[in-house]
Amino acid sequence: MKLFYFGSVCSQDVFNETVAKSKVKPSASAQNFESALIQGFSANSEVELKVASAESIAMFPGGNRIYLKKRRDTLNDRCTAEIIPALNLPFFKQTGHARGAARLLKKWLKENEGEADKCVLVYGIYPAVVKKLQQVCHKHGCKIFALVTDVPSTMFTYTKSKNPLKKMFSGSYRQMAVELQDKFDGYVYLTEAMKDEVAPGKPYMVMETIADTKIFDAIAPIPKSTPPAVMYAGALYKKYGVDMIIEAFERIQVDCELWLFGAGDYEQEIKSKALYNPKIKFFGRVSREEVLQKEKEASLLLNIRNSQDAYTKYSFPSKMVEYMLSATPVLTTKLPGIPDEYDSYCYVTLDREPQKIADMIAEILSSGKMAEIGERARDFVINNKNSTVQTARMMEFLDKQIK
Repeated sequence: MKLFYFGSVCSQDVFNETVAKSKVKPSASAQNFESALIQGFSANSEVELKVASAESIAMFPGGNRIYLKKRRDTLNDRCTAEIIPALNLPFFKQTGHARGAARLLKKWLKENEGEADKCVLVYGIYPAVVKKLQQVCHKHGCKIFALVTDVPSTMFTYTKSKNPLKKMFSGSYRQMAVELQDKFDGYVYLTEAMKDEVAPGKPYMVMETIADTKIFDAIAPIPKSTPPAVMYAGALYKKYGVDMIIEAFERIQVDCELWLFGAGDYEQEIKSKALYNPKIKFFGRVSREEVLQKEKEASLLLNIRNSQDAYTKYSFPSKMVEYMLSATPVLTTKLPGIPDEYDSYCYVTLDREPQKIADMIAEILSSGKMAEIGERARDFVINNKNSTVQTARMMEFLDKQIK
């Protein structure tokens, strides 16, 4: 099969530089997900892959560059990405990405004219680009599929911007994405519930996640911290349960520390808490290597969210597989977006009360089974959620829809 892939992935070196030099940081979860995805596709001998990318970077001056140059990025030893050029300013960026992506797709379609086994796969629904790609595919009779990681109707609703221009842009962007969401030939979703919100009745598959099983290979063995540490790494938003984590930690009766990594609208509250409680350690946004090292060093990793929030139906927490690959045990709330098969490899709580969560953390830290459940979780992900397995499932789905 010949596959044209459009996403936001770039080389890891460029991504790291963007994170280091930009005021507004790009999403590490998207970069990691796409990198694992491309690794799986490019390792498949039955796939001839073409990658076009609208690099993920905030608008200038939030992002560190005002002009995004045309270039080729090496993604792995078998694949490069065509990075689409654009002026990194509102409207100009979207227009540049849309024109550049359409130009690359038209060239690819011309080169593969007459080939029956070909299709287009887009990561997410970037409205300006998706509209152009859908039009080109329709004109040339080529099927186009979407890998949906965020339900369009919920985009930009996790935090409230005080900037009226940003609010207007976010609302317009979200509306455009909703209008385009059901105009694909098929879908790859992270959770089952997404199908009813995005495109009921259209062909789909559920993949929930994809794991780069080699991410810890370069991390040297390290002893667990003393005192033991419970850790959360990710978006530091109240909506994502960070306040519940802190409240539960403050009630724990055993000696331990809380490590928090990331950025978000709850940062100031965390910093205030850390001033009064030296057991709360706020690290902020650091390199992925440091996060991975700390995940190995911690005793327990946390994914505590409110299962009643609607977004949890449409979300598989991207940190779950990274946590599990670390072989450090995970405590997670029972969320509708996480399939039941994961329950056997994690500590799972149905409680939302901080005191009950605190009691469970204390009980886990005092148990003698933590190493065993951590290793079982690691083996489960390596064997069942690796990039080879997951992309093979996707290719089987795409092939069936094309034929």
